[in-house]
Amino acid sequence: MYRYSEQRAGTRRTISPPRPARSGSQSLERGLDILEMIEAENGDIGVRELARRLELSPTIVQRLVSSLAVRGYIEKNTETSRYRLGHRSMILGASGERGVDYLVTARRELDRLAHEHSLNGFVSVLRSGRAIYLLAVQADGLAIRVSIGSEMALHSTAAGKVLLAALDDGEVRKVLGHRRLLAITPHTVTDPAALIASLAKVRRQGYATVVEENIPGVLSVGAPITDRTGAVVAALSVAFPKYLESGLTLQGSIPLVTAAALRISRTLGAGELGMPPATRLTALGERNGGKR
Repeated sequence: MYRYSEQRAGTRRTISPPRPARSGSQSLERGLDILEMIEAENGDIGVRELARRLELSPTIVQRLVSSLAVRGYIEKNTETSRYRLGHRSMILGASGERGVDYLVTARRELDRLAHEHSLNGFVSVLRSGRAIYLLAVQADGLAIRVSIGSEMALHSTAAGKVLLAALDDGEVRKVLGHRRLLAITPHTVTDPAALIASLAKVRRQGYATVVEENIPGVLSVGAPITDRTGAVVAALSVAFPKYLESGLTLQGSIPLVTAAALRISRTLGAGELGMPPATRLTALGERNGGKR
């Protein structure tokens, strides 16, 4: 027997083949069904809609989603009471799709930046319009602590701006929306149009810098981690106090970050297709319409 699945975009309906006979835990199977359905939705979905599609009672589905939410695999939108993928699902997806070497190399680079240059280092990815931390290494001295899997601001961080620069302007508008952005510090850019315009420079130079936009007295530099096709898969960033004891400046940290990002990118095959590393974001911007 074949099953109908409906998609919210328009009135399109598709017919999918029947699932293999279930032989394991029924609760586990149902939980995985819920995760797959939320992932396919590419947005928020409510318990009643999940129950209707799964042909289960809302009570059963509510119990399952509550368990998944407690473990961080899905999360509830407090404004709509609907559910979306959580940070644990995003971390599993991001690490699994690119292989272990990428994260192992990234961790080694972050350790080096922390121990040799007193830089707090992070690796972040963009998933479903949200940026999350995959890795974080704190430096001695002023340690900037974040939780792995926690969400980061896109508009006020160097990593966020690198991830946005990899999108075309239309996609960036969808992610940011049209309302004024949160002013985290007096230096935060809150006008979406101004932020989008600033991304042209990020694409052109291949990195992003932030001066006290996210944390008062803290500077940040971010650079893209790319694969063999030149696609940006993550962002490497560092953050450090404005006056570091070593005397390292914002300009001095840029080559450290871009070189580390390039070494990580090489584990993903970056450069194999002949694209000069310095032009990777520029090429993306041109290809995606970033010069508009």
